[in-house]
Amino acid sequence: MGSIQAFLTHLIDYAGLFPPASLPLETSVRHYASYQADPDAWILGHFVIPATALMNLAHYKTLFSKEQPLKIAALGRKSADEESCREYLQEDLNQVASFHAEFAESGKVGVWEQPIPPTGVGGSLLAFIAEEAKKRDLRVFCELAEPFHQKREARLIEALDAIAAINAQGDTKLGLKLRTGGVTADAFPTVEQVAAVLIGCRDRGIALKFTAGLHHPIRMYRQEVQTRMHGFLNVFTAGLLACAHQLDAQTVQEILGDERAEHFSFQSDELTWRGLSISAAGIRRFREVALCSYGSCSFDEPRDDLRGLHFYSQEEK
Repeated sequence: MGSIQAFLTHLIDYAGLFPPASLPLETSVRHYASYQADPDAWILGHFVIPATALMNLAHYKTLFSKEQPLKIAALGRKSADEESCREYLQEDLNQVASFHAEFAESGKVGVWEQPIPPTGVGGSLLAFIAEEAKKRDLRVFCELAEPFHQKREARLIEALDAIAAINAQGDTKLGLKLRTGGVTADAFPTVEQVAAVLIGCRDRGIALKFTAGLHHPIRMYRQEVQTRMHGFLNVFTAGLLACAHQLDAQTVQEILGDERAEHFSFQSDELTWRGLSISAAGIRRFREVALCSYGSCSFDEPRDDLRGLHFYSQEEK
């Protein structure tokens, strides 16, 4: 497997239900089934859906099979405090059990994305989330349910420390979900903020997945949101090279902010950015344990952009 294949394998979790696409469930789930039959199916990850809507998928069970299962990343509900978070989590996880009973071998919830209440990240809550996930063999990514601001950055470091402490105690390893954009300019974190998360997670051995805003490979200004959108090639290359070379914050920020596609190169056995490189084997390793995937409301747009920049052709697999 070459570097582009290692980079792209199961990279994109399809989130057609969410903005800006906001497609109906039937359209989204049929898209996902069609993508599974596409020559690029190896790039496809999970189907992203709120846990409360899991049983609505029963109508589409015949689209999937043991050989081509419906792979789910389920979203837990937002909550105001720890007590309601625990209550919602248990209720939502009951939907997972019902989904598995309905789909049997033709569907599997493998990933759980859990919003953390704005009251903060307590060790007891994280331990509860980890224990409930372990019972159901779920890979969990926790998201701080508030926008970036100065105080949030301090709370984020506290959250990373709390997650790392829980991970050191048990078999279930909690990850972090980072929102990298939205439908308005203020939803996009700065390169400094994203770099701080990448380095903070690297230093604590915390896996990351991303959501929102990563529609295009290379960072660019987009009129529809009137700001610069992060590029998924920038974000994942920055994270991969940060892990491989223990990069400092300034270098990670430079990769995140680089708007020149020619600075990124996929060779047969390595990915390079300027003078830095990582092998295909290194990409595979860190994609599994550190930089897992990102959610996108489009599966076509990222692939089309990669081809337009000549990073990838459909024959390369």
